[in-house]
Amino acid sequence: MIESITGKLISKLPHRVVIERFGIAFDIQVPFSTSKQLSPIGDEVKVLCHLHWREDGPQLYGFATEEERSLFRVLTKVNKVGPKLAINIMSASSPGSLISMIVGENIPGLTSLKGVGPKLASRLVVELKEQVARLGIAFSDEGKHEASAHSSMLPFEAEVRDALENLGYTSKEISQSLKRISKTIGSDPTIEEIIEAVLRSFTS
Repeated sequence: MIESITGKLISKLPHRVVIERFGIAFDIQVPFSTSKQLSPIGDEVKVLCHLHWREDGPQLYGFATEEERSLFRVLTKVNKVGPKLAINIMSASSPGSLISMIVGENIPGLTSLKGVGPKLASRLVVELKEQVARLGIAFSDEGKHEASAHSSMLPFEAEVRDALENLGYTSKEISQSLKRISKTIGSDPTIEEIIEAVLRSFTS
């Protein structure tokens, strides 16, 4: 079992990071909440790990905090929620906002997350309400709010589209959301801020 990896961050995307340690580069799938917390490329970073064995081999999943890893492991215990879907669910909403929706039985909010239909949303509430409340993650309503400012043109659009398409959103959905946030996103935003605003727009 690989508990954690500490090494040089050589690649960072919203859904994937590569960390080099002793000449070995580890490809690690991460939720957006973890990616945006990591230091810039070139710095030494540490991620907590969960090793999942697939038919085609092992895959590492990484998390910035124990709370995020615990939430991931709880999600994967739900029927039909595999590691990839769990990562996508966590990427579409902050841990605090996700737990708030589960504990508050917010079915419409949960079904707004990519890959979560009404049946799965109900299972998340029924099976996880008590478990997630014990994780110690502060509840949040940040999914109801969008960033504010004035730009009509967005930087990093190609990278943003690639990251969101990897999470399962269609080109049409992404275009509509980018149009919505273009008038409210802050000046000179980072790629993380743009993606976060887009994900918030999907759940608002």
